[in-house]
Amino acid sequence: MNPLKSISINILIPLLISLVFVAIVFYGEKIPKIIFSLVPYIFYAISALILWVSWHFNRNRFIFIIIPLILMQVGFKYFGVDKATSLYIFTSIVFPLHLLIFLVLKERGLFSIWGIMKILFFFFEIAIVLYFIYFPHATIKEFIDIKIFASSMYPLKDISVVIGITVVFVLAMLVMFNRYLVYNSSFLIIAVSFYAGLYFLKTPHANEISLLVISVVIFALLIRESYRLAFYDELTELPGRRALVEDMAKLGMKYSFAMVDIDFFKKFNDTYGHDTGDDVLKMVATKLSEVTGGGKAYRYGGEEFVILFPSVERDQAYVHTDLVREIVSKSAFVVRNKKGSKKIFVNISAGLVQNSSKDKDPFATMKRADNALYKAKKAGRNQVIKG
Repeated sequence: MNPLKSISINILIPLLISLVFVAIVFYGEKIPKIIFSLVPYIFYAISALILWVSWHFNRNRFIFIIIPLILMQVGFKYFGVDKATSLYIFTSIVFPLHLLIFLVLKERGLFSIWGIMKILFFFFEIAIVLYFIYFPHATIKEFIDIKIFASSMYPLKDISVVIGITVVFVLAMLVMFNRYLVYNSSFLIIAVSFYAGLYFLKTPHANEISLLVISVVIFALLIRESYRLAFYDELTELPGRRALVEDMAKLGMKYSFAMVDIDFFKKFNDTYGHDTGDDVLKMVATKLSEVTGGGKAYRYGGEEFVILFPSVERDQAYVHTDLVREIVSKSAFVVRNKKGSKKIFVNISAGLVQNSSKDKDPFATMKRADNALYKAKKAGRNQVIKG
């Protein structure tokens, strides 16, 4: 299960965005009407920006999410009453499932075989919805009108509510247990916002605002994803070297550095293979990310990591660094092959220093920590040496 702190942090931004717009809807009489008249145009502008950024950074998932919303907005505005009602019903059924499918599917090139299959599936969805809007079937209408609940969720159909509850439940489970918290938390808020807009359809501007909320949440997610790609290591999900350099520029008068290295990692790779080596890197990174005492772990490169302790003295940082070293050494790692599986243990060594007046910058301090790490290796490994 994901840590509660991580869940809270990741869901906070999209939740705050949605709550701001909820307040706008329910206190609409206090807001100038001209603001609401601009909502569709703001939605189109943000959507165009999302399409451009998604295309530029090869984040095609967002293209397949935002285009249906644009089509809905256009359909609700320009269809007649009967067709707009049908569009409302079918989108309440199809879009949440569409959202879940494109969340689960991995990012691929838009014009790769997988990308082309996504495009074909996307057009198939649109064709099916348009077909049933223009050529209604009595059997389909009977299925949609089926009663499941004793109480009415009007204007939503019971089948829409069942699908909505299912999708929201699956997304909530992904938020709790899946590693991609940034995506899962935002998509959960998107699903809830979408259904809120449909349920409060008779509230003035509620549906238009809900589409705007979704576009803003997606754009915020794009920004966060761009930041993650730039500053976080993809394999270990720790902040990378660029993030370390940025944080080093913010350091005060006192700080400590721990340079950390996995012992005999090359030998481990040669024995068990690089895939298993990657798993070891992820395991060690997970343990380092849980370091206490105000420390923050980074992947520096290869099997080397850095733990930065802002405003922490060396002796205090040593306690927390040695604790995480001990935790790693006692964490069994299971290696599986054709002959079966066996438990192995990996160790880490670390060199720890505190900045001094002789260091011209944090890089000089980090160099001394690297020298201390070398001493830890020479002294027998699986230990922390204070420089």
